[in-house]
Amino acid sequence: MTPKPSENRILDGRDVDLARAISRDDANDDAPMMLQPEVPAALTFNGKSHAVMMVSPHDLEDFMIGFALSEGIVDDISQITLREVRKTLQGYVIEADLHEDVFDRLDERQRTLEGRSGCGLCGVQSLEAVAMDKIGKVTPGNMAQDVVLQAIDALPDHQTRNREGGGLLHASAFVDVSGNIKLVREDIGRHNALDKVLGAVARQGIDTAGGFVLMTSRCSYEIVTKTVQCGVGGLVTLSGPTLTAVNLARQAGLTLICRERRGLFRRFA
Repeated sequence: MTPKPSENRILDGRDVDLARAISRDDANDDAPMMLQPEVPAALTFNGKSHAVMMVSPHDLEDFMIGFALSEGIVDDISQITLREVRKTLQGYVIEADLHEDVFDRLDERQRTLEGRSGCGLCGVQSLEAVAMDKIGKVTPGNMAQDVVLQAIDALPDHQTRNREGGGLLHASAFVDVSGNIKLVREDIGRHNALDKVLGAVARQGIDTAGGFVLMTSRCSYEIVTKTVQCGVGGLVTLSGPTLTAVNLARQAGLTLICRERRGLFRRFA
């Protein structure tokens, strides 16, 4: 059962792979499969390159704002001004200007390597830059079970890019106090998806009081720290947490609910 060679073409900037799909009974389905791109995006503040992250190339304005907020480079959206998102032969350049009061923070969080899509630490220069005893405090979310389950059930309908790409992309959603999904962002990297949704929340001026972040990924330490940094008091993930993530959530006062292997949800913090 050797598949026929792929016939590829470009559609809306994404490869469409027409390789023959083979099942156990040798049946095939030649429906196109959308291959999701993963491209470098250079984040530039005040003309100074800060980081190069591997991202899915959409909602990049949201990504820039969310990254600046969740990394503690700015405290609120008034301290950053988006200038341009520019496509180059190598990838994308996202340019923004910081208020002079916070520009010095770049040196405290400087990244010199490319950020892999699966990692939230790549490029950080020292252990001091990721000290985990500096996490802030949030007002704990009080998410009722029916509210959480309502949002989880509704999430797949919002994952349009994920359906196109065969289940490859992570999704991050912001859910209001009533369990309504206000917006969703998707990315190849879980922390990128979170940055995008946090940036979108800030850009749209959405009230985060009583709401929570819902993610399709596991809960690792950077998902907790980014959520807390942006002042959101609740986090729900559709896979389990690390011990470090749970300890950080408890330290910050974050309400953390995660799904474990048996399909049950557990309130860890």
